[in-house]
Amino acid sequence: MAIKQAPKELFYDGDLSLLERPLVAIVGSRKPSNYTKTWTRKIAAFMSANGAVVVSGGAMGVDGIAHEAAFPNTIAVLAGSIECGFVHINKHLIERCKENALVISEYEKNIEPRAWNFVHRNRLVTGLANAVCVMEADMRSGSITSANYAIEQGKPLFVLPHELDKSGGTNMLLSQRKAEAIWSEEFLLNKIGLNAQQKTDDKLLIYCSNRPSFEEALERFGAQIYEYELAGKIAVKEGRVECI
Repeated sequence: MAIKQAPKELFYDGDLSLLERPLVAIVGSRKPSNYTKTWTRKIAAFMSANGAVVVSGGAMGVDGIAHEAAFPNTIAVLAGSIECGFVHINKHLIERCKENALVISEYEKNIEPRAWNFVHRNRLVTGLANAVCVMEADMRSGSITSANYAIEQGKPLFVLPHELDKSGGTNMLLSQRKAEAIWSEEFLLNKIGLNAQQKTDDKLLIYCSNRPSFEEALERFGAQIYEYELAGKIAVKEGRVECI
């Protein structure tokens, strides 16, 4: 991570192998518009289905939508310690991430989320990522802080286009040419150096595109998992099933 004030150590719960894949940060308003909600889901799910991992801050709004849409290919960076550093409304989501995705914190234990911690956490969200997407942001918001961290860290910065009187922060970033507009899911995927995987109607391949655990895949599809592995359609790596 090319960040200032880098933590001396990080604490985690979950699958560290997610850090080895292309990482895209998706952040934004805690009270997003329906338009933002729709596109956050579409982009996060598309990134996940095509080999990228979505990083966000484990909070309400855009964060939670991005984690859910990308699951299990997602990393939640908390504003407090692993066991208590999340907003209660997102407790179930964070627990799911601990079991099948990844949760990261720079705090060892017994640190509740505080206002400053949320801002400080943002430098880790952007620092982990290869590219940063701000989906919606007011002029003075934590998401603009994330954008500023991304610029400082030299990360490619993208924003969702909005109407002129909406999301003033992202419109400002566009007007100042500090960010590039997201024109489509494919556009963003290509910008981070990935290509869309060939579309398929095969339910097993669609399921495995999200890297489920071998046990989950076997329970759902039975011996067909072994047949696909022998045929070279999927591979089992470190306990997870991947499309080839």
